Amino acid sequence: MEKDNAAFALLAPALQKWVFKKGWTDLLPIQKKSIMPVMQGRHDIIISASTASGKTEAAFLPALSAISNAKDASGIRILYISPLKALINDQCRRIEDMAGELKLCVTPWHGDVDSNKKKRLMKDPSGVLLTTPESLESMLMNNSFWLKRALLNLSYIIIDEFHAFMGTQRGYQLQSQLHRIDNICGHLIPRIALSATFSDPKAAMSSLRPRLNVPCDVITGENRGDTLAVQLRGYNLDPDQPDDSEKSGSQKYENDNTTKSKWIADDIFRLMRGSANLVFCNSRSLTETLATALQDLSKKNFVPNEFFPHHGSLSRDLRESLEKRLIEGRLPTTAICTATLELGIDISDVHSIAQVEAPLSVASLRQRLGRSGRRDHMAVLRLFIPEYTRNSEQFNSFNLCESTFLSTAIIKLLLDHWYEPPLEREFAFSTMLQQTLSVIASRGSASAENLYSLLCATGPFSLCTPKIFASFLHDLGNSNLITQLNDGTLTLGIDGEELVSSWNFFSAFETPSEFTIEHDGKVIGRIPVTQPLEIGMNFLFAGHGWKITFLSDSQHIIGVKPYPHSAVPLLISGTGGKIHDRVRETMFELYCGGDIPKFLNKTAHINFVRGLMTFRRFDLEHSRLIRAPDSLFIYPWKGDRIMRTMLLMLRRKNCKGRQDGSHLYLAYTSEDSLAQAVRSILDEGEIPGSELASRVENLNTDKHDEYISTPLKRLSYAWSNLDIKGALRCFTELSKELKLPPSHPFVPVDAAPPAKLD
Repeated sequence: MEKDNAAFALLAPALQKWVFKKGWTDLLPIQKKSIMPVMQGRHDIIISASTASGKTEAAFLPALSAISNAKDASGIRILYISPLKALINDQCRRIEDMAGELKLCVTPWHGDVDSNKKKRLMKDPSGVLLTTPESLESMLMNNSFWLKRALLNLSYIIIDEFHAFMGTQRGYQLQSQLHRIDNICGHLIPRIALSATFSDPKAAMSSLRPRLNVPCDVITGENRGDTLAVQLRGYNLDPDQPDDSEKSGSQKYENDNTTKSKWIADDIFRLMRGSANLVFCNSRSLTETLATALQDLSKKNFVPNEFFPHHGSLSRDLRESLEKRLIEGRLPTTAICTATLELGIDISDVHSIAQVEAPLSVASLRQRLGRSGRRDHMAVLRLFIPEYTRNSEQFNSFNLCESTFLSTAIIKLLLDHWYEPPLEREFAFSTMLQQTLSVIASRGSASAENLYSLLCATGPFSLCTPKIFASFLHDLGNSNLITQLNDGTLTLGIDGEELVSSWNFFSAFETPSEFTIEHDGKVIGRIPVTQPLEIGMNFLFAGHGWKITFLSDSQHIIGVKPYPHSAVPLLISGTGGKIHDRVRETMFELYCGGDIPKFLNKTAHINFVRGLMTFRRFDLEHSRLIRAPDSLFIYPWKGDRIMRTMLLMLRRKNCKGRQDGSHLYLAYTSEDSLAQAVRSILDEGEIPGSELASRVENLNTDKHDEYISTPLKRLSYAWSNLDIKGALRCFTELSKELKLPPSHPFVPVDAAPPAKLD
């Protein structure tokens, strides 16, 4: 207790009074633990705790106290970076309340902030600056000389919702920006990351400051005794039921969402009307369809509408109007939303969280769940999980009820406090392009050596060797983004000038573009695509099978012809092909264990039992292969990186197939053909990932990929999306079932069955 009192006494007297004025009898444990290390300012710090646990005050009370002790220091003293403008607006009020006691200025800076506030800061930089990575990029590029003066005495950089940046293009942009600020200031600025809990603190530490060996303190919140009430509600749908053949493809695609929404909307209306809730969907189209169905139910029942959509395509006014209604909490409100409400605004008191379709990941569900139970520590989670029944050729997969088991596995891992770790490093050529042009624009020109030193040798793009960087700069020159001056330095080319002059340049990410599906010159639909495509691939759309005959990644066109055989839909939402190994291994354990969770409703219980029966019927506990009359099904029980790699390896050996949920489907493939392919794959051993990536046509996955040469995109794709060693281990296990003699070139390391949970 004396130690706690001593720590509290370190705070500025004005802030001590502020604490008492708030009516707080004591600081929270995480706030007490943060005071000493933050005020010392010697190390980087990660403050990790659940939502609404006082992380903001844990960082700002000591940081503001520290800078108040040196009032004679001019300039911006604390730089706060948030992933959302709405969060900045919300946090600005809280920070102003604290900083006002010390007569310190707090300035929000983003696209929606009044220009007069920005002018005042430009004229007299001081206090606390709150901004986004996009606005910070604009400052670094367009106001670098002012920024160098303004940040002369910068003491802290505080990053909110840090977990939302990790392993993303925006995260690599932020890493580069922070490294550039260190270079501008001439010394390392302590970084404080505010984040939800991590299962692997080391990954968070390396993401906060890659490459440099700077000490980092991890301060975690204590268990508050939060309670989780969870229910998984099941539904059975038949997307192959006859429909109106005169409808266009896009209408039929929307009709699938309408069918799904009808049953789920009835339950949401019954269970959630009259309270505040967030209902998360995995696509904008489902968000709109479900919100419309709920609004129609309100009209039908002659009650005021409480259900509103919220996604990135809506106007700012509509989004902010709904956010204000949620914050005020005066009226019962349910937002039907995408990930746009996963982070940020301090919503008054959300009664429950709902997830429609299987969650994207454990980490995503954890973040969404953090929006509930903030006051009474009782979080309520409902999952609405449809299963699909299809034609007999595919009955085995869909009767495994994979969505039910996937959702159950994610809930189990959530309760075990495990979350997906991000890739520690990626090539991220698209973001490296943005950072290269931004640095050149800020300086007028720069040498290749200095660019490589800043961005790669000491910066976050450490995978990039000098040889790769030379190829990268060559690509930028070929696209007229940069040009070489007589003194050998690089400056912006004509197209580079045009690119950086666009307001959209400051953002490192972009919403996935939709592909247009065409047949005989007619458009049959438009869909976003989140899986690798190649010519000859087949898929189901608008109730018909199609085979890809033409693919333009630059024009986003998929040319098709009718495919008379069985097909499954393309991935257009949901996981986007990023299921982690641990999640599928947990699914496997659920199938093997047979214990039926108590949080399933009647239909979900039936689906779970159906999945268990199918699993046992095919003896999938001991077999990875199901043999059908004219096809084969492979169940590796591994994540999408391994499955994607296996599929590309098989296609390379002329075994045509596709990934369908947790299995690989090989149509018209005999067991002998598979055995020959597996033997050839194992004899060949490890091959360059870029060679496998050569079979993938749609490599333009990130914002500026169109300017990057195909060899570099293949290199990047292979690193981020393939796992060759993992795939070879799975093929080694499969070879035993196929009774193949041992292979020599590849010796599996740590080859073992899926790990059991503690």
